[in-house]
Amino acid sequence: MRRAIPYVLGAVVVVLIFYAFQPSAPVAGQTAPDVVLRFTEGGDQRSLSSYRGDVLVLDFWSTSCVPCRDAMPKLEEFHRRYKGQGVTVIGVAVDVDDYNRVVQLAKEAGVTYAIAVDTSGEAKQSYQPRTLPTLVVIDKDGVIALRVDGYDPRNREKLLEDAVKRALEKPAKPIIQQQ
Repeated sequence: MRRAIPYVLGAVVVVLIFYAFQPSAPVAGQTAPDVVLRFTEGGDQRSLSSYRGDVLVLDFWSTSCVPCRDAMPKLEEFHRRYKGQGVTVIGVAVDVDDYNRVVQLAKEAGVTYAIAVDTSGEAKQSYQPRTLPTLVVIDKDGVIALRVDGYDPRNREKLLEDAVKRALEKPAKPIIQQQ
């Protein structure tokens, strides 16, 4: 038993070192990673930076995630309330296996906000959702205003509403293009 202790401690140290060098998930106050998303409607691809000037709400979800499906009707209500007010809602499906299932589930849920499929895994790698669904609000300047990992039906909508209202009130910085 005593001989195993150094090996166990050594293994723990190796795991901790490995974990310490993993890139951390982006949090509120950091610049949002710019990724390219493939949308189910029309198959268009668009980068997140192309939404600069709008408040962006990203909802990372999966077809196998029951809380993700439970959250969709509330997010749809939110989308309808803020549509045309400078807020864009995008559901980012991290399912890379079944594109058709993503499209089918969004249709069954009555979702009218944009759905993107992270077929390359770029968005999942960049945003590192710890649990699904993960909600990320990006302000007009491309800075993360809110990140909520997991689904808490009592608080999620209030947090989202508050973050979006603050982001809408914040004046956008002018985009200076270099020549």
